[in-house]
Amino acid sequence: MKTLISALKSLIGNKSAEKDIRDWLSQQGYVGKTAQFAEVELHAIKRPGWLQIFRFETSCMTAEGERAQLFGAMRSDERYGAPQILVDADLTVRDQQLATWSDGLITHKRRRK
Repeated sequence: MKTLISALKSLIGNKSAEKDIRDWLSQQGYVGKTAQFAEVELHAIKRPGWLQIFRFETSCMTAEGERAQLFGAMRSDERYGAPQILVDADLTVRDQQLATWSDGLITHKRRRK
């Protein structure tokens, strides 16, 4: 299982996920183009690979010009349109959403640095 996630991580471009996140942030009242990502990682996947769950951490500007530190989860299935995204300033909220979305999927556990 670990080798499947490793192989898919090299095939799945995080740049596409970053673009989706930036676009969503802009739609939610943030300045998406200011987003600086500390992490955008594939968290879970369902065979054959259509359904993908990403975790991310970003810092971006609000419409009011303040910097916001956000932890997020993105559920993407290109067969069904735009991805679902959740962001929160609380890491616990993000991790609970990741657990819900990745239940029953092949997961890639986060390595602490």
